[in-house]
Amino acid sequence: MNSQHVEERRSDGNDGSAGNAGSVKQGGKKSPTVVSAREKLADEETVALARKSQLADSEPSRLDEQQRSLLEATGGLAVILGQLVAYFHSRAHIDDLDALSFSLHHLFCRIDFLYSKALPTLMTLTSGQEKTGQAFHQDVRRRQQTWAQLHTINRTLDRMEPLCHLLSDATECILERFDASSEMLAFSDLDAELEVGALQPSEQEEDAHTFRIIDAERWEQAFSAVSQCLMRWQEHYTALAPFATQFAHLLSSISSLSEMDAAFATILDSAGAIFGDILPGFRAILSADEAMTAALLYDLMQQSDQLLMKFDTTLEPMTLLIKRYAVGPGLSS
Repeated sequence: MNSQHVEERRSDGNDGSAGNAGSVKQGGKKSPTVVSAREKLADEETVALARKSQLADSEPSRLDEQQRSLLEATGGLAVILGQLVAYFHSRAHIDDLDALSFSLHHLFCRIDFLYSKALPTLMTLTSGQEKTGQAFHQDVRRRQQTWAQLHTINRTLDRMEPLCHLLSDATECILERFDASSEMLAFSDLDAELEVGALQPSEQEEDAHTFRIIDAERWEQAFSAVSQCLMRWQEHYTALAPFATQFAHLLSSISSLSEMDAAFATILDSAGAIFGDILPGFRAILSADEAMTAALLYDLMQQSDQLLMKFDTTLEPMTLLIKRYAVGPGLSS
């Protein structure tokens, strides 16, 4: 049961009237002493507001920096996926390519949220409770916040699961159609050579460069933005305390906490393989043989299936943690 957050307001107690001394008028004018005090107070408030404004402008929040980084990374990912779709456009069904791009984009965003925000926030909430577990459990508000954050992490994993199913299915369909088109091309090599020979020089050049990769500068910018995001995930995860440490007082009742640590480490490794190795690997697709293309698609399926396995690994310990932090009679031990 979620507790309601109560917002506290303060009243300065001013009723708009001045004291007796402040209301005395001399010759129809207010006392110079009173005016001077008010002006001084107004000046101090103005200076304080100006300083706050300068700090807000000169020191952007960490959240804003992460949002800009994610925006740049998703833009770079769009460039990489666009290159991939352009190559397969005549050798795979358009629906499969749409599903591939959709699942990879949203999987990237969910993983970013998990490692950049959700897991670090949980560690902030649980900081120190391994030494004062009993006192922590007596803090109902903080316990409720931990319960809510565990739910957030669990929902993030739940949302990534169908994305990986979609990714595996789309990749398998693309691979099957790619293999079929490769066999068809093998039987039509001679006809293709004759057809190319009959084309005009300008037509030959246009056909040869239909799938030309994007310019090196744009590609490097896209890959750099994605790589920076991957490194940020790793930095955040390295700074995290293991679940077995954050919830050390529960190890006796939830022995699978160490398995959850291994699962989150593997999820991060698989994400790095997908977005840092496999997708950029298609950069050389135009100069590589079709066996290499098929191998990259197969690797993509394997990493997606690996993610699904690790999602299942987190299910039991995460469910137990959520139950332990539930607030209310009969909901927790």
